Amino acid sequence: MSDSASTDIYQSPALREWLVPLCLQGSVNLAFDAAGSAFWPVLLDDVLHPQSLVVDVTTAPALAEPLTRGDPFHLIGHVRGALVRTSALTMIQRLDDTPRIKFLCSYPEFVSTLHRRGTFRAPLRPEMGVETRLTLAADLPVIEADVRNLSLGGCLLAMRLVDAVKLAPSQAFSVLELIFPNQRYLELKGRVRHIRTDDDWTMALVGCEFDELAIDSERFLWYCVKEIEREGVRRASASDQPLEPSALFRFPRGRRPSSARSAVTADNVAAGDASAIVRRLRKIADYLNAQSLQLQNGTVIAPSLLSRHADTLLTLGSQSRESLLYALGYLESEPAAVRHALSVAVRAADMARSQGYDNDSLKAIVASALVHDLGKASLPSSLLESRAPLSDSQRALLPGHVTQISERLAECRWLSPAIASPVIEQVNERLDGSGYPHGLRGDAIDDLGRMLAVVDVIDALTRPRADRKAWPLVDAYRHLLSQPEVFDNVWVQRYVRLFGIAPVGSLVRYASGALAWVQRLDAQGRPSQVHLVLNAHSRQGRLDRILAGQDLEQLGRLSGVVEPTDYGLSRVAA
Repeated sequence: MSDSASTDIYQSPALREWLVPLCLQGSVNLAFDAAGSAFWPVLLDDVLHPQSLVVDVTTAPALAEPLTRGDPFHLIGHVRGALVRTSALTMIQRLDDTPRIKFLCSYPEFVSTLHRRGTFRAPLRPEMGVETRLTLAADLPVIEADVRNLSLGGCLLAMRLVDAVKLAPSQAFSVLELIFPNQRYLELKGRVRHIRTDDDWTMALVGCEFDELAIDSERFLWYCVKEIEREGVRRASASDQPLEPSALFRFPRGRRPSSARSAVTADNVAAGDASAIVRRLRKIADYLNAQSLQLQNGTVIAPSLLSRHADTLLTLGSQSRESLLYALGYLESEPAAVRHALSVAVRAADMARSQGYDNDSLKAIVASALVHDLGKASLPSSLLESRAPLSDSQRALLPGHVTQISERLAECRWLSPAIASPVIEQVNERLDGSGYPHGLRGDAIDDLGRMLAVVDVIDALTRPRADRKAWPLVDAYRHLLSQPEVFDNVWVQRYVRLFGIAPVGSLVRYASGALAWVQRLDAQGRPSQVHLVLNAHSRQGRLDRILAGQDLEQLGRLSGVVEPTDYGLSRVAA
């Protein structure tokens, strides 16, 4: 097919919708019908629909003679990225009641619109009712998105930040499905071209490029592009004679059009997820997802946003540390890297607060912990998702993510290097020199660096990874305590005392078979308040009871922490 496409428009209301923008912008070109005629800049002064046009040629007075003689001419201009050319027009009469040179001309029989196929993008709005689904591969879940524009060459999608972090530039997708109100649909294949955030960092904007299409599919895609543009003109029109909806936007059985559910703003909040703390944590999670995308595009850490979110976490922790720890469990839909960052930041601040660190230091610890792992997004996915031990060449890539974050924090002048450096650059160091990026040993590692290493490793071990299942918490404790030459045992013991063997937010089992989420601990680190959700001996009946104090005795002896997935439980379903 040609790289451009022309459409002739005859319908009276549609003609007006193309001519009025030419009039509003004023300047158009006039060319006579003769072959090789020059283009003259003139003004389209008025559209007297549907009888005539008023053309002002004051800037080119030489045109008065051929117009008076009746030479046919065309008006040419640009509207919404398309070249617009009227059918042949002729002068009706000169308007003498004005000092300017104006002519009343015939109304066009039609206008021709010429689009560049590959570059013209038709904008879509939610009220057009187009549903969009992106499938990366057959074995991966479908990503719901909003399509913002469409062309023969590609499109722009808006999606949740949490979905966009799964994508990478040049990544192929198996199908992009666009479902129109009349139930016709497009199925397109291609690849991701770019990923960025919107100006407010509330959603991701993903540019897609389509693979070459068969001739019939390309024609249908171009038809859809044109009809979307036509629907946009129809909806924006204030005419008394509006255009009829395109066939693509006619709903079955006469149903009235309605906006498609937005994939970006869809409210998927679970019943137990209405907590103000959870909502604020999700704002921070959105920031981390967006900041990760921004880093991949070469930008620096946003200093004001990092400061704001560090303040939020610090405030939540000082108001109710147990409520904050419990609320972390509601972030199951977030990427593992985001959940890890939030968990490390919250627990590191909790530990530092228990050791008497001042508020300025606590804020710097929280901020540094939030971003300490964001540079890993730049590492190859084959390394991050490896199911085998890393090779020497793969290990050699690890220090790069630390260096990247340290460099990107250059604009955060409020962040004390005395705090940021040990948190970010020493969290992966080990006392025996086996860590990275510098292979520091013993006393060369700052006290904060030792603390962060303990917090980071315990959280990482108790989360599933590509090459292993999540470790039980007690096993993680034993692992660190058994290696005093690698991990600072003073900080490990402080961690165990502060968070206990049945931490807030964990799922525990009692001798009676009762399963409950731990909400509070007593002074000895034992559960003092729990949310009872299930009896393991009778899984059909879900429970919903808050038990505290002596009421806990009815559950029997505490057996220990268990894995929620073994019982089909999750916090959002609690």
